[in-house]
Amino acid sequence: MDQSITDLVRQIHDTPAKAVFYVAGGGAQVLTWLLSVPGASKTVLEARIPYGGGKSMAEILGQEPQTYACTLTAVDMARAAYRQAAHLSEFGVPILGVSCTCALATDRVKKGDHKVYVAVHDGASTRACRVHLAKGARARLDEDAVASRMLLRALASGCGLDAPAQALDLGLRTPELQNGAADGAAATPAFEQLQETVQSIGEPLQELLEGRVRSVEYSGGQVIVDAPRRGRVYLPGSFNPLHEGHKGLLAAALKTKELSAGEGCFELSVGNPDKGLMSLEEAKRRVAQFVKAGLPLVVTQAPLFTLKSKLFSKSTFVIGYDTAIRLIMHKYYGGEVNMLLELTAMRHRGCSFLVAGRLDAQKAFKTMDDVELPEPLRDIGLFESISEELFRSDVSSTELREKGVVLPAS
Repeated sequence: MDQSITDLVRQIHDTPAKAVFYVAGGGAQVLTWLLSVPGASKTVLEARIPYGGGKSMAEILGQEPQTYACTLTAVDMARAAYRQAAHLSEFGVPILGVSCTCALATDRVKKGDHKVYVAVHDGASTRACRVHLAKGARARLDEDAVASRMLLRALASGCGLDAPAQALDLGLRTPELQNGAADGAAATPAFEQLQETVQSIGEPLQELLEGRVRSVEYSGGQVIVDAPRRGRVYLPGSFNPLHEGHKGLLAAALKTKELSAGEGCFELSVGNPDKGLMSLEEAKRRVAQFVKAGLPLVVTQAPLFTLKSKLFSKSTFVIGYDTAIRLIMHKYYGGEVNMLLELTAMRHRGCSFLVAGRLDAQKAFKTMDDVELPEPLRDIGLFESISEELFRSDVSSTELREKGVVLPAS
């Protein structure tokens, strides 16, 4: 392995970024390079090589692409890899989705161009690179080496290593190095030019409010866009304001489930069935509390638990006794049958509720044991209690607001 590649891989492994790789048609040597240098587990979360027909690619993208080797497919692959990286990592970990799709030399003469498309997605932006290779100028392995170098350079840039990345020689044919083709024919094109574009999204919360993304997560100094994580513990709330009771409740929930802190997150919906959408300014004020405290928060447009369960399948939602009571009220569903259908559907998505005790209107402390569940919901594992010994807090955001505790202006 070339020393310049070894050095760059070592620098990549020393960054905190973790990545998922989807590589099709070429560029697979980069995986060997990454795994050959100690520390690969700090960088590589997963790598897949969809090949041999459309089913594998359709599984990644949700449908078979119209064209495999093109910028659009590379970008879609990188975004899918990014979402998978979010699923495989804990809150607060910087993540990347990395992709490569190529049409390279094969065991027959290709009618079309030999070309390489690479993309890296970090949530806020997508960097895409492409190049058309001179047909007949290289053997297949050498074309793959060019694709792999392009992929390694893009990965390094995504890790914040712009200067070392640009120093990596891609092995492209420049006008000065133009030679005859490997088989003696003239190479086409005369030289190979790398083309690169960067597409950035706007203000993430504005994108969420306008429905262009499903979630915006703030954790560990990172902003994770449109990559809702499945199988986690979420504490939904309005957080107006955030208080110690919220923090203690999430910690108790994680302890109950025997999970690490990196598996839990607060969830704020900017949508409300009665009040409509929250303003951008108000959303920023709510978010600022969590950023300042260094606590993970995911912002959604999912005010109802039925919507949350679709967004965060296989997850546990932490609620209070009062919310559990409302969850099984027929009037919110148009009847008992609809209520049972909605809640059992949530369970089929792998979701459940972890319920903390709360004071009722008469100031009596009530727990999940005081909730009279309908028979069909009793034995399906939908509700679980947090013990009073593990958590009890009689503080509420409403009481704090009544005492004059308000969020600072943004």
